[in-house]
Amino acid sequence: MTDLRCKIKNLVEQVAITCLPWIVEREGDFQFVDPLDDMEISAHYGATHCAVALIIYGEEHNQEYAKFGKSLLESLLSRWETCRRLKGFHHDFNNFALCVLDGYTDMYHEEIVDIVLTTSDSNHDTVNWLPMRWYVNRCRYAWTGEEKYKKRCDQCFLKIREATYNDGFIDDRLPKGISFNLQYDVATVAGMQFLRVAGEEIDITKELGALLNAVCPDGDINYLGRGTNQIFAWGLWIYLLASSGCDELNRALGYIEERLPIMLKNHNLMLNDYPGEEKYLWWDYHYCSVYTAHFFLWLVLALKDMGRNNVVPYLESDGSSGVHIWKNENEFIAAFDGRTEYLAERGPVIAAIWSRKYGVICKGTFGPWQGAFGNKYMQPGVTLRNFVGLIAVKIKRDWTKNCIIRKLLSKVPFNAKEEIHPVFSMVDVEQKEEFALMLDVEQNNVLFSAALLCPHIESVQLCKDEQIVVAWPLISIRNQYGKVNIIQAPLSGKGKWRIRFI
Repeated sequence: MTDLRCKIKNLVEQVAITCLPWIVEREGDFQFVDPLDDMEISAHYGATHCAVALIIYGEEHNQEYAKFGKSLLESLLSRWETCRRLKGFHHDFNNFALCVLDGYTDMYHEEIVDIVLTTSDSNHDTVNWLPMRWYVNRCRYAWTGEEKYKKRCDQCFLKIREATYNDGFIDDRLPKGISFNLQYDVATVAGMQFLRVAGEEIDITKELGALLNAVCPDGDINYLGRGTNQIFAWGLWIYLLASSGCDELNRALGYIEERLPIMLKNHNLMLNDYPGEEKYLWWDYHYCSVYTAHFFLWLVLALKDMGRNNVVPYLESDGSSGVHIWKNENEFIAAFDGRTEYLAERGPVIAAIWSRKYGVICKGTFGPWQGAFGNKYMQPGVTLRNFVGLIAVKIKRDWTKNCIIRKLLSKVPFNAKEEIHPVFSMVDVEQKEEFALMLDVEQNNVLFSAALLCPHIESVQLCKDEQIVVAWPLISIRNQYGKVNIIQAPLSGKGKWRIRFI
């Protein structure tokens, strides 16, 4: 336990040293200035989370950190009225941060009570926000004794339960079927664990078991959906594992220790080695300072609450959420039936493949794509090819094969174009000595395409209706994790497809 605590403390120090230069005095106020956008993202929650993390950690370990945190917090409290009127102000996150601080110190108690009682909750029911709202209203009830706050807590509980499947996975929007990703599932369960530590009686045995069952053998928990490979999940995941006394903590810390330094150096918010200024495959709502500060606060809370409320996870799963895991000691495959709103969460799709022979073969699918929050940093040529599965292809009809038309149109340039879109086919796994992917394809003019992270795989064993189909490496792209090689087979059609990576 002591060694694990030291590992978390080392991560906290790395993040603190990164964040301190972002606290800048401007126009008489201390602001938490984003290193890429050169302004405080005041409608979000980076400033509150950084200030609270510095105060809680600094009071015990480093008074200089606490001094910076207090200066930032006092500035925030003085301009709270202005900030909370900003479009997109994150009420639940900011209220939560203040309530967390009030739980550890009474230094700002009167100001926090006044602000939180007069600042509304967020006006939507995004599920991973509900545990924070629950905790805030729990504090309001403790301060005032007013029943309306207790009723709001009960409403949060009921909505989370409504979003939860029998296997323990939790959708991020209601009604079910709109959005699911591992990152925000982790956030919801970690938030409930924080409530358990605070004294709420909540059973999260299935919820924790579902997440543990989904961990890729390389240690990654955040490979599926809109949050793929983002740092946001990791402070929460470490908190959940540390506070619940879970053995998975050591592997999680090893995973993040290897990847955090380059992310912080590059001002990124994904655990890859890309420069943050590229904002490559970021979503519209992403800011480096905000996600880094969020990670910071939950790491500090992991230190404070380590081993405070243990959980014995329930590891059985019926796949009712649409998350399907096949694994043994040599292979791991995760597939997902899909949701309706975001391309990054559509399906059925293969979410991750790992083998003892190759390590991670693929993980992460699609990316930002138009619609809600997917416009600023969209990469169309990458996003549509960033998966393992089938692509439907439509090309312009070639009239030049007709000699008469060719003569008539000899001086008219041929307009070459291609239209592609992913094909979502049910995924199954044949479990013999080695796993094989099984796809049931119901349309023609499709080709098999695989975005592979493993550089050692140069071919796949691909059969359609028991006939061998040859696939070759064609191009390379970058996905959320790094360089991927695209292996592709020629156009084909309906049938039973069987795929093995050899």
